[in-house]
Amino acid sequence: MQALFTIDVEDYFHTVEGEHVPKLAQWDALPTRVEKNTQVLLDILDEYKVKSTCFVLGYVARRHPDLVREISRRGHEVASHGMNHKHVYEMAPEEFAQDLETSKKLLEDICGNEVLGFRSPGFSYTDSSPWFFDKLIEKGYSFDSSVFPAARFEGGIKTDQFDPHWVTTSQGRIFEFPITVAPVFGKNICFFGGGYLRLFPKWMIVSMAKKLQRAQRNVLYYIHPREIDPSHPRFKMNALNSFRSYVNLKTVEGKLRAILKLSEFINCRDYLQQIKLQEDKNASG
Repeated sequence: MQALFTIDVEDYFHTVEGEHVPKLAQWDALPTRVEKNTQVLLDILDEYKVKSTCFVLGYVARRHPDLVREISRRGHEVASHGMNHKHVYEMAPEEFAQDLETSKKLLEDICGNEVLGFRSPGFSYTDSSPWFFDKLIEKGYSFDSSVFPAARFEGGIKTDQFDPHWVTTSQGRIFEFPITVAPVFGKNICFFGGGYLRLFPKWMIVSMAKKLQRAQRNVLYYIHPREIDPSHPRFKMNALNSFRSYVNLKTVEGKLRAILKLSEFINCRDYLQQIKLQEDKNASG
């Protein structure tokens, strides 16, 4: 089985919201760390010969176009994370469609490659946005990775489709890479990215990944550049949000290296290409 490694390329101030977390109008005045931290992640991936899909925030692309070019130059896939980290459920359909169009064109103009994929900030696709996949197809995207098939603080979709699959709408079809969850005592739990990766111990993450591999399931991992940087600036938050944002930052690199030893990896673009080739082969008899 092939695993997928993904990076949400955003800065340390693109975190959970709170009274003291900087808003968009304040971002330009803040020191940035995303370029350095992403380079660290890319260097580690190079050590293990792993190619990832990088969902790049439009704000980061505008501020650091050379980083986008570097991601592409190193052989990683550039995909969209929207423009300004605004949740899908906070946007009307046409605002979301404009966000998709603007971020896609920006990234394509910088890296020179077609952008095929999208991931919503905070996995904020929910049942309250029934037009979500239609707008993605309308704006020329081929795949999405926004479905979080379990309960979480924001977002979360109730579904029994846990593996990569096609989604068909009146506008056509688009391929979905859901976030990987594992069943534990009747509940679906994520162990493989973000705060979940930081919270759970390394032995448990590795054990769950091997369990899914034995079940012939692909594992999709995700990480943020700030999570490889335990000394990044912190903001005053309520106790829950502070825990979610900063728990176990010092453990991330060790867990990351253990993960990268477990599997053969493929990025989302190449995985989808394999699916299409297999479909063509089946259709031709």
